[in-house]
Amino acid sequence: MKVLTKKKKLELKEKKKTELLEIFENVKENKKTLVAGLIEQAAFMYVQLIELNEIIEKNGSVEDFKQGKQSFTREQPAMKTYNAMIKNYNITIKQLAEFIPPGEAPKY
Repeated sequence: MKVLTKKKKLELKEKKKTELLEIFENVKENKKTLVAGLIEQAAFMYVQLIELNEIIEKNGSVEDFKQGKQSFTREQPAMKTYNAMIKNYNITIKQLAEFIPPGEAPKY
């Protein structure tokens, strides 16, 4: 189920990339390629997390599921994806934070 249009996703992704690029603009030249890749991945995950969050808000975190004669409540598939992606997003942000020189506060 898609919630965000392609255009909105692109807008959100570009905005997040711009924010992160500003934070990491003073990264050493030899680390910029690595940081750029992490920023790209973080921006992608950020947008996906927004969409998953909206799906979960709309449909709830659990759903009734019927398979044959069995009927049970299970975790919403979007919730599983969200939980896995938020962990990866946090790891990526933590990796990016390691590129901020000690004692230098990031610009938010």
